[in-house]
Amino acid sequence: MGGEGYRVGVDFGTSNTAAVLSFPDGRVRPLLFEGSPLLPSAVCADPSAGLLVGRDATHAARTRPDCFEPHPKRCVDDGTVLLGGRPVPVPEMIRAVARRVAGEAARVAGGPVSRAVFTCPAGWGAARREVLLAAARAEFGEVTLVAEPVAAATYFVDVVAHERVPVGASLMVYDLGAGTFDASVVRRTADGFAVLAAEGLPDVGGLDIDAAVFAALGEAYGERDPAAWARLAGPVDRADQRAARTLWDDVRAGKEMLSRVPRTTVHVPIFDDDAPLGREQVEELAGPVLERTVALSGRVLAAAGVAPEELAGLFLVGGSSRMPLAGMLLHRHLGVAPTVVEQPELVVAEGSLRARPAGTRPPEGPVWPDEPPPPPDPVEPSRWLSPRVLAAAGLAIALLATSAIVLLHRWREAPGVDLGRIPQKLAATCHRGTASDVPGAATALRCPSPAGDAVVGLFANRAAVGAAYDKVVREAGATTGEGDCVAGARGEHRYPDAGPARGRVLCYGDGETATVVWTDDTTATLSRAVSSAGDAAALRKAWLSWTGRPAFPTAGEREVADLVGLADCRRAGIADLDDFDGAVAGVACRPTGAGASAVSFYRFETLDGLRGAMDARAARTGAPAGVECQDGEADGFRGSRRYDLRSVDIGVLVCYQGPQSTLVLEWSVEALLLAGRAVGTDAKALAGWWRYDSRPVPARVVEAVNAASTPPFPTAPERALLDRVPARSRNNCLRPSPEQKRQNVGEEQVVAVVCGPTSGAAIVFYYKFADRDAMRRSFGDAESTEEPCTALPDGFRAHTSYRRGAATGRLRCGTAENGNRWLEWTDDKLLIQAFAFQGGDPFAMIDWWRHDAGPR
Repeated sequence: MGGEGYRVGVDFGTSNTAAVLSFPDGRVRPLLFEGSPLLPSAVCADPSAGLLVGRDATHAARTRPDCFEPHPKRCVDDGTVLLGGRPVPVPEMIRAVARRVAGEAARVAGGPVSRAVFTCPAGWGAARREVLLAAARAEFGEVTLVAEPVAAATYFVDVVAHERVPVGASLMVYDLGAGTFDASVVRRTADGFAVLAAEGLPDVGGLDIDAAVFAALGEAYGERDPAAWARLAGPVDRADQRAARTLWDDVRAGKEMLSRVPRTTVHVPIFDDDAPLGREQVEELAGPVLERTVALSGRVLAAAGVAPEELAGLFLVGGSSRMPLAGMLLHRHLGVAPTVVEQPELVVAEGSLRARPAGTRPPEGPVWPDEPPPPPDPVEPSRWLSPRVLAAAGLAIALLATSAIVLLHRWREAPGVDLGRIPQKLAATCHRGTASDVPGAATALRCPSPAGDAVVGLFANRAAVGAAYDKVVREAGATTGEGDCVAGARGEHRYPDAGPARGRVLCYGDGETATVVWTDDTTATLSRAVSSAGDAAALRKAWLSWTGRPAFPTAGEREVADLVGLADCRRAGIADLDDFDGAVAGVACRPTGAGASAVSFYRFETLDGLRGAMDARAARTGAPAGVECQDGEADGFRGSRRYDLRSVDIGVLVCYQGPQSTLVLEWSVEALLLAGRAVGTDAKALAGWWRYDSRPVPARVVEAVNAASTPPFPTAPERALLDRVPARSRNNCLRPSPEQKRQNVGEEQVVAVVCGPTSGAAIVFYYKFADRDAMRRSFGDAESTEEPCTALPDGFRAHTSYRRGAATGRLRCGTAENGNRWLEWTDDKLLIQAFAFQGGDPFAMIDWWRHDAGPR
């Protein structure tokens, strides 16, 4: 029977509800409502259709706003709500949302889904929980409740950290939704998570940022026409109410778009105007709102008795946490790099399905089988193995047996100790030490070696290791992130210098002794080795042997070097690698071109890791957000802003002043999970090098961006349009951003591609229309000039009809304030409109248009 074996996890939010369906085979997928994973939690009491939910409700509210409740969750204590003059019980509103989820779950599962997990704030008491349970059970037979931070933390451990958060470690969940904010600290237990502290702000969320943007628009448009703006700010009749809701929707959509692109526009009804909106402007408006969430997060940490450095993770959930500023402020105030996933609005719903009842969480540490696996079928040696191979095998078995006897002897000297947590080359010499050997460790082992005596402390969790290590660093008077323990005698940094970071290492000496202290995050250990002879070189060599340093190049380093296509590459310095937290490979190469004296590149495993590292770099260097670096004219050569390639958002570019009068540019290429750093001394020259000579080459970036597009570029209609672009102009083509399409052709439905550079212009957009009227609306009806663009008029400004062979249409040209030329033309037969930007010499541009611009 359809629906059996399925479960649905539901995050009933203040403004939106998310639901994830678990299949009998363990797969999970979000439920979609009108093509979106977010169902507006809104309800509208329609006099004839009853309680409408989601987008049906928001649509109906345009004509019946008095029947509309956008946030039923905020009404949980109210009993009833007056909608359209009729009292509606709050449980009925919540049930209507649950009914919509149940219907979609049944459609996907092929039958009713009877089991559901709903989430609620950690601070909800029994009365509120009972309201939610009663409403949910009216639609699902079996319903359980999970606290939202517990669901989020479970997702973090299972999906993001892959079970690397030990029992006893603490996590912070920063949940910024549309209508509310909640900060929680949870501690992992043997059977799940315990909430240590939780607090919320019921009046803070993405809606408040929308309101700040709305108010800023009011300042500008209210001065222009106070009466017209009053109709939007305080609408009375239904027409104005519809216009106001349209503006609010566009403000929200614009704000969300700015998490991906640097700028957009918001259409202002009644005024019939498009207001420009930039990321830096929104971040300035959002700052006071987000500062409140960061301050509350600090208070919740204090209430939980957990220091920021003791956190095993800071996890951002909720759709509004996408704003880059949220992560930057948290990192700046708490000193902890937050983790953000691709779809933070789905984390709680999926995590609720993963949250396990007490007693079902797997044990910590390695799990050994009760019996060894059965041996493979025997193979007759005389037929398959030569005598030399058999002799080598016998010698290997003898050596393994000898090692096993030594390890067994040491195991008996340290009973109950998991020697798998100790570096293999040290384990054979270890025996139990005393508690004073490594203060704070649950168990201490002494492991003598010729290079220096070592002690290993086994801690309960990574947070405890970090606290003990930080104390050692402070007592040694060391500065984090400086020096080099791989090649020198003093330093503190991550290790190893290739591959994912395993921990941190501190090395120092006083002439008579040399000391190395290091942590291992994977085994929750802190180790210290001391050479009483003061032989730092021998101790360093031994430490590298114990921890294992891969030879250059590793597979990851070779991949980065191949990706950037530069010669004479070597392993990036450990201090540079340490700057990019989370990088798994780094290479330093000899730059091509002029303007940069050094360049290095760093590869990441995840997009969240790359974005977190770049946000941390901007915060650490004090680079202000929204300041352009590409032209080298940033004040004090300090700034941070996202950049694009032919309108497609690529990554972030950071600039700042480095040591010894150097200038530094750092950038990310998100589609390739790559970060770069270039150093120079002249701002203009360094910026010019980045624009024209930085790597990877655009073709590699375009290839990665197109592969990651949804759907992958090109689709069949896009391929058909590309076939109309002459081969000489069909270079590095992409799908333009929605914002760029809106700027060029408005809201017309088109197929769009962008290519470049060409011999006539750096960027060329092509748009295929459904009919001629749509193309004419897009192009406009400006009066023709006497001279055509092909006559190269003064100022290169003209607008006429044209005939180019069999092709006819309109041709317009102009010169921007910065001196760049542009062309715009239509093809009446093919129904294609094209835009060419960043052109140079008018003669060369027109020559390209005549022969290679197309379409054809």
